[in-house]
Amino acid sequence: MPIGTLPEKITKIDKKNYSGTNGFLNVISAVQSLQPVGPSTTIAEEKRPRTAFSGAQLARLKHEFAENRYLTEKRRQQLSGELGLNEAQIKIWFQNKRAKIKKASGQKNPLALQLMAQGLYNHSTIPLSKEEEEMQDMHDHGGS
Repeated sequence: MPIGTLPEKITKIDKKNYSGTNGFLNVISAVQSLQPVGPSTTIAEEKRPRTAFSGAQLARLKHEFAENRYLTEKRRQQLSGELGLNEAQIKIWFQNKRAKIKKASGQKNPLALQLMAQGLYNHSTIPLSKEEEEMQDMHDHGGS
């Protein structure tokens, strides 16, 4: 294909590739990572929309969760057939429900607690003080 001509298929650029402070370099990066789009693109390649569970599906999932927080493969398959959901949707719903409960209870993984005590693990959203920022900058840039 001659330089300056467009490919037959339309292309799309992921926004994250060309946003930010290095706009020009990011655009170059985005162009290098263009993904073809067109008749050959399947629906599976597009991001699946969020699942909107019906009230009856949610009630049943909550009931099952109250009975057992973990599903066997067989039980997941049964629920899939009964609720008209695929197994992945059910599996993810259970994972998200467990994570939500764990987060609300404030439970922390023992390894995470150990790493936090050593200052190696911090997912808090509290902004750093000026002194902490300066120490972080010195650490990141190899200063002493």
